[in-house]
Parts: sequence; C-alpha cells; structure tokens
Amino acid sequence: MAIRPPAPFSPQLTGDPRDQMRQLADAISRKADLTSIPTYSAVMLIAPDGSTWNVSVDSAGALVTAQVPR
Repeated sequence: MAIRPPAPFSPQLTGDPRDQMRQLADAISRKADLTSIPTYSAVMLIAPDGSTWNVSVDSAGALVTAQVPR
C-alpha cells in the first residue's frame, strides 16, 4: 500500500467559526485515514495440526516463530 501525501489544505478564513472548525477536523481525519497503517508486534497462527504459533520479526527483518500453548 503506497502512502500518498494528502492534498494541500486551505482553511476558510471567514464565516462561521463552527464551519471553520468542522473543515479543519475533516482535513485532519482525511490525513489520519491516509497515513494510518495497522502494525502488530506479533500474530498468532494455527497450523493444520492444531498447534498455535507466535510469529514476529526481529530487528534484521527475519521471521521469528515460537510454538505457544493454546
């Protein structure tokens, strides 16, 4: 998933302050939606034989697996 920079935001300088705040909140939400990428330190997987495995990655990028009790 490629991350694109959000479109430039030009705030409304006149008018109702509530509308100005709403526009600002919408712009912040759009930016947050574009830059949020779920991250996890580990995932639990169940093998076909029913065993459960914790899978993570070390600092070198290598996968680390450990069998865990279920």
